[in-house]
Amino acid sequence: MYKKDYAILIMLDQARNMTKAAEKLFISQPNLTYRLRQIEEYFNTKIFIRDRSGLFPTPEGELIIELAKKNLRNIELTLDEIQLMEQSVRGTVKLGVASTFGQYILPTILKEFQSIYPEVNFHIITGLSSNIYKLFLSGDVHIAILRGEYFWEEKQHLLVSEPISIVSKAPIEMNALPTLLRIQYEMDSYLKGMVDEWWKDIFKKPSIISMSVDSLETAKEMARVGLGYTILPGICLMNEHELSIQNLYGHDKQLVKRDTWAYCRHKTLNFPAVQEFFKFLKNHSSYAKLHDHNHL
Repeated sequence: MYKKDYAILIMLDQARNMTKAAEKLFISQPNLTYRLRQIEEYFNTKIFIRDRSGLFPTPEGELIIELAKKNLRNIELTLDEIQLMEQSVRGTVKLGVASTFGQYILPTILKEFQSIYPEVNFHIITGLSSNIYKLFLSGDVHIAILRGEYFWEEKQHLLVSEPISIVSKAPIEMNALPTLLRIQYEMDSYLKGMVDEWWKDIFKKPSIISMSVDSLETAKEMARVGLGYTILPGICLMNEHELSIQNLYGHDKQLVKRDTWAYCRHKTLNFPAVQEFFKFLKNHSSYAKLHDHNHL
């Protein structure tokens, strides 16, 4: 078996769907089906069974998938050790990144960094900060970029401090918010806690939820056509010029802000590529745009 075969088994176990797994692996579904058949022939057993609801590993398959995870992890650790021995800025940096940071900020950072260090590759996982934090604690990523503050005793650095804002098609009176329609979306627990605390601090009545959507981008577009207002972090409003944006302030007149932090282990910084990228994150000049965005 090859390294990519381990990745195939792990992705099939995660996606539980041939089409989705093929898309994430960037291969065609027929090729994926063919490769799975070859792996099953190698082990002389059925690894997955299929029904209308998707793929499910057999008991034998579960053992093989665990083997794939261990072997892939061992290969990655060996590559890390080789990279450390060479002491050159090359190899793979494994990043766990909060989705919004990954969408709005990370692409520019990676482009600039790779123009300086073209031999550095990246393996990137995005998702909710709480899930990325778990991956970081388990050692699956070198650097975690998380929204909100998490307990960590080793290397950490504040990257962004952004405002939280009321977003609507046209300006609205903040005092009238409890009587207006609000568009809700799936927030991470840290942002939801901040918004809920701010609301209780300012208003006695709950907000009127007119619709719930799956993402902040969808909520923003709903607000753009006048279906209500939504509450968004400044990171997704940096280049927005059409919508009305009003920052949240508490009773104490302090701006409500959310922080984004980078976390890393001291040991991991022994890898030159990880060390240089963490240093680059700390010194990256494009963050000034977001810091200056507090005038919205």
